[in-house]
Amino acid sequence: MVKDLIILGAPGAGKGTLSADLCPLLKIKHISTGDLLREVVESGSALGQEIGGYIKTGALVPDEVIGRMIKEQLNTAECRNGVLLDGFPRTPPQAEMLENILADLQRRITAVFFLNIEQEQVVNRLIHRVSCRKCGKPYHLINLPPKKSGICDDCGGDLIQREDDREETIRKRFATFLEKTQPLIDFYDRKKLLLPINAGNNPQETLRIALADLEALLNNIK
Repeated sequence: MVKDLIILGAPGAGKGTLSADLCPLLKIKHISTGDLLREVVESGSALGQEIGGYIKTGALVPDEVIGRMIKEQLNTAECRNGVLLDGFPRTPPQAEMLENILADLQRRITAVFFLNIEQEQVVNRLIHRVSCRKCGKPYHLINLPPKKSGICDDCGGDLIQREDDREETIRKRFATFLEKTQPLIDFYDRKKLLLPINAGNNPQETLRIALADLEALLNNIK
């Protein structure tokens, strides 16, 4: 059975970690819209040149163009078993567009994971996150600290904190996520596709819950 999934969650909720753990088990492809946009632009294809034109001028890439990019990706062999979409859709109109794209491919959304987490937990996670200025290797000062304070284990570069990971910025990003994403959460909840998951657990427990909830949803569909 093809499994086309969506993952929603605030910055710091653990979308990347769950995606990395979940996709190999389900044998589906993780599609980060941001990464895909960069790949398509770098490919030099006609679509990539069109998207690059919007990005260069600072304009938002229109939904219709994003939809064509997603449909093109879904048609590839590596997506035949399904995908986990991260970063698209962001709005109910985009969700309706995605439904139409999948219908054209005789597919449909199987489930939508919503990683639910308290703001304070996100703040505590992200304010301790740093990365190497030189090679970009990520660290967490509590959970994954460097061997030597402030120095990258691999290249000896200085460890820095991104502006996005400062407390004031984290709180603003969290509030923006809730405001913009709630309509999408409600959209999928009405369709009985939403699987809320407590993302305050450790990654292993989050993965276990995600798999169990997905299995239960699939059994109810049968």
